[in-house]
Amino acid sequence: MDKPNSEKTITIKINGKDRPFQEKKEEMKEKSWDPRQLDRQKKQDQTEFFASIQTAAGKEADDSFDWILPEETEDEDIKEYKIAAPPKSPAKNGLSTLARKFRGRNKQGFLTSIFLAVFFAVLLGTSFGFIMLKLVFTDQAAETVVAPPINEKPAAASQQTPAGSAGLETIATYVVQGGVFSNSEAAQQIKDANSQKGVYSQSITMGEQTFLFLGVSGSLDEAKEIGADLKSKGIDVFAKEVTFEGKAIEGVNAEEKKLAEIAPALYQSLSEGAASATLGSSITPETAEKIESHRKTVNELETDQIQNKSLISVREELLNASKQLETYQQSGDAASAGKIQEHLLGFLAAYQSLLQSGGQ
Repeated sequence: MDKPNSEKTITIKINGKDRPFQEKKEEMKEKSWDPRQLDRQKKQDQTEFFASIQTAAGKEADDSFDWILPEETEDEDIKEYKIAAPPKSPAKNGLSTLARKFRGRNKQGFLTSIFLAVFFAVLLGTSFGFIMLKLVFTDQAAETVVAPPINEKPAAASQQTPAGSAGLETIATYVVQGGVFSNSEAAQQIKDANSQKGVYSQSITMGEQTFLFLGVSGSLDEAKEIGADLKSKGIDVFAKEVTFEGKAIEGVNAEEKKLAEIAPALYQSLSEGAASATLGSSITPETAEKIESHRKTVNELETDQIQNKSLISVREELLNASKQLETYQQSGDAASAGKIQEHLLGFLAAYQSLLQSGGQ
């Protein structure tokens, strides 16, 4: 068995030739065993070793180093590749982009131009509109003036006063009441029972209730006296004050308006006379004078102009009550006193109907 060689040999092959490198132990022994000197010596030897290798490789490279390139073939086409540019992000036309564009244009007077354009456009359009409107009114006025007058006159019976509105006054009166009912059928039964006893009564619907009235009076005391007389005949009644709230009615002409305004005053005078006649008393001159004055005003109205049914009933009931009161003054007949009450109760029913219908 061979002894190991005292020298270490390192063989490097360059271009097919071996390049031995030996490091003798003797040289290593002669060197100091200081670790720091040993490291520096090793680094120096390695540096010199690699430098010698590079020098040798450089000298032989000129003679023996060949470049081997791939052979070109006619069959294969050389492909050309282009570097694709990264895709551009799509433009965002949001509110912020529009705002930036608008601010950029505004710096150049864009906003001012728009404002001036709109302002002058509105001014020009308004001026043109006023001019056209003035021309239209001028043409209409000219046509009105040039239009020939109408010579034909309608017959007196066909002439109608333009419709308007009238205010109905509130009437507060004292009545003798025979009951309050939730429906008109029940009120009608009591009314028939009173008629069998020779007493007239009138049912009037106010709101959702039906009231049964047997007489009217100018004061609460007189209403109580009338009620006491009716109780003696077996009729259950009581005296109270009733208010018919006034309101404005539409669709009435001048004659109907006069009647609507005078009717409450005539009723109040007649109710005072009716209470005196029912109690068998004479009518005072003051009451008779007021009745005569208001009745004259009603009689002077053109009856053919009064078309509203409720107002027609109002007028008839008041005039009939006036006639019965005049008859009573002449003869003192108790039957005439009862007729006065009937017509005045009929007036209240017609007045309430007028309030509910509004004049239509």
